[in-house]
Amino acid sequence: MKMRLLALAHFKEGESRAKIAQFLKVSRTSVNKWVSIYLNEGFEGLKEKPRTGRPAYLSAAQQKQLAQFINEKGASDEGGRLIGADIHAYIKKEFDKTYHTDSIYYLLKKMGFSWVTSRSRHPRQGKEVQDIFKKFHTKTITKIPGHVPVERVDIWLQDEARFGQQNTTTRLWAPTGSRPRAVKQQQFEYAYLFGSVCINNGASEAMVVPFVNKNIMEQHLLQISEATKDGRHAVVIMDGAGWHTDGIDIGFNNVTIIKLPPYSPELNPIEQVWGWMRQHHLSNRTFKGYENIVDEVCHAWNSFVSDSQRVINMCTRDWMNLNT
Repeated sequence: MKMRLLALAHFKEGESRAKIAQFLKVSRTSVNKWVSIYLNEGFEGLKEKPRTGRPAYLSAAQQKQLAQFINEKGASDEGGRLIGADIHAYIKKEFDKTYHTDSIYYLLKKMGFSWVTSRSRHPRQGKEVQDIFKKFHTKTITKIPGHVPVERVDIWLQDEARFGQQNTTTRLWAPTGSRPRAVKQQQFEYAYLFGSVCINNGASEAMVVPFVNKNIMEQHLLQISEATKDGRHAVVIMDGAGWHTDGIDIGFNNVTIIKLPPYSPELNPIEQVWGWMRQHHLSNRTFKGYENIVDEVCHAWNSFVSDSQRVINMCTRDWMNLNT
């Protein structure tokens, strides 16, 4: 289409068709055809026409059945994974169709499937409980003080992560076919990062400490309380860790905690922040000791929260909207 429009632009400027073909390094026949179509049908005639091609081996209903089979196997607790040969065998058995092995992957891509790394989940995790939790608007109203309208509620996400010399390795660019080696320390120095982010305005609070307990959690809630503007109320989503006791927010008149369902860390998007920090700053490296760990963790956290829009985009989920 770009070549056709360029040819027309030259044509409108008065260039001959032979010269246009020479400029664009195409045949004069093509230029004659494009100009003729434009004069008779306008720009619409130049657009690419749908191509029929060879009909798909599998009908829409068969593709739907195959997609259901793949989804069910992917969600099964029995373990294992489907590979191209398994899908090839299923298509042969169920539909008596034979695909070339390479065509299986093309078919899957066309059906909207990708080969991706799965996320872990606890075997006791309950989807129904998670769905109830996602009715976040109602849960928030029942938790916050009665005089606080939802329009004045800020949603904070809170969690802790441990960083230290028993560090993680991550992917890096390297020549194709090679497998680079990355350093991994064997010492045991580490520090804990208490971190919180607000999805309403991208604000954040954090502290790095050598251990975890209820007193430190209360100090962290104090940070959130002081960061919450007058007239607004902070709802803090957190997991059920032992130092996240139910009454830990009693001493704050502008902070309310809401606990995640058991075995559901994926409902707290701040978990992604730890991965971002490791990927961009903390993986594939060594630390001299505790003080060095604290400095580098602070640097990684400050790097992440320096862009408030990044904080909001990474940590916001549709079900957190209190205005619906």
